[in-house]
Amino acid sequence: MPPAGQATSSLALWLHLRRRAALTQPPGAELVPPPGDGPLVLVHLSERSDDPPPVAALIKAMLSRRPLLRFAFMGAPAPEELLSATFRSVQVETPRDLATAQQMVATLAPRGLLLMGDQLPAALMMTMADQHRPIILSEARLTAYSRAGAWRGAINRGLMSRIDRILAPDLTAAAAARQLGARADRIELTGPVADTRPPLSANEAERAALAQILRGRHVWLAAAPTLPEAKAALAAHQSALHHNHRALLILAGLPEDMLPEINAEIEALGLAGISRSEDYDPEADDHVLIAEDPYEMGLWYRLAPVCFMGGTLIPGPGLEPRHPFEPAALGSAIIHGPLPGSFGAEWVQLDGATAARLVTGPEALTAAVADLSAPDQAALLAESAWAVSTGGAAVLRRIADTVIDTMEAAAA
Repeated sequence: MPPAGQATSSLALWLHLRRRAALTQPPGAELVPPPGDGPLVLVHLSERSDDPPPVAALIKAMLSRRPLLRFAFMGAPAPEELLSATFRSVQVETPRDLATAQQMVATLAPRGLLLMGDQLPAALMMTMADQHRPIILSEARLTAYSRAGAWRGAINRGLMSRIDRILAPDLTAAAAARQLGARADRIELTGPVADTRPPLSANEAERAALAQILRGRHVWLAAAPTLPEAKAALAAHQSALHHNHRALLILAGLPEDMLPEINAEIEALGLAGISRSEDYDPEADDHVLIAEDPYEMGLWYRLAPVCFMGGTLIPGPGLEPRHPFEPAALGSAIIHGPLPGSFGAEWVQLDGATAARLVTGPEALTAAVADLSAPDQAALLAESAWAVSTGGAAVLRRIADTVIDTMEAAAA
């Protein structure tokens, strides 16, 4: 006989689905499985997510191990690239009652169900579990479910008990899963799925030549700064020169209409500046290198041990802010301001891992540049940033391996 708590949750879930059956959804479009003979995976994408995980990267990770896999996506719309014939996939409606869920499972014959995000499709989960088809939950923090009332909480516990593996993005999510009744031995802490980006390219011969020219100099970069940030960076550099007269600031990724004012500021501060567009290499008495071309950013990330990310500290005219994982992937210690822009999740990851230096104003920027002129301090920050920026690939592989291994174990 099951424990009283388990029996209550199962009864609550059964009654919940009975009520759903009374409001049976009308028949939708005929289900047509994607072409091919490979195993099919159902993938439910949460419709509640403001920042959807990079599902395309995960699907590619799964296909790299099992190229014949097919997919049926439901919930939030899948990225268009995944609905092409190349990926052997279809988009279907999420079943809301048991009869529709049973028909879907009978037609598509899925090997497993992958849930991504904070949404638990009850009818489908119950049908899959009753047929001993595995369910894997990933990228769910479950905050909405943990605040539910007693009866709804019983329903949620019934759902959680049917999940075979829970891949928690953080400790809070793992604790929420346990609070909802998930067994501890089914929970694994993987870290969040982060977008992974290939390192920006650079001309290696040019990098080697410039590295030789700049050998022994403290080099730091301001990447795509706004005009007020460029002026703050120049002031910080003037201060840095009092302690290290051979320091070099690279201002990179600048719109052409900003250049006259930036050059005027360089002159007003008594600094010696040169322009990359004039094909000059920096000499020992040059203080600032202006590198206007945003397509050379990979070169400057490689040459500068310290990088201030523009667009994060002071609003103003300038180019779009750069992705924070760009310098992280190329060994540059990162300084940034409190304005996350469209990269809030990435900045949270970097700051949470002590992999970036947060500054709140021009004076703090000056202090951070001074602190990170010490090579050991910059190296520690850069190493942590590199681990965060490349860790997303390991998380994707772990989720892909878990889905495939769980499905194959169930089918054996």
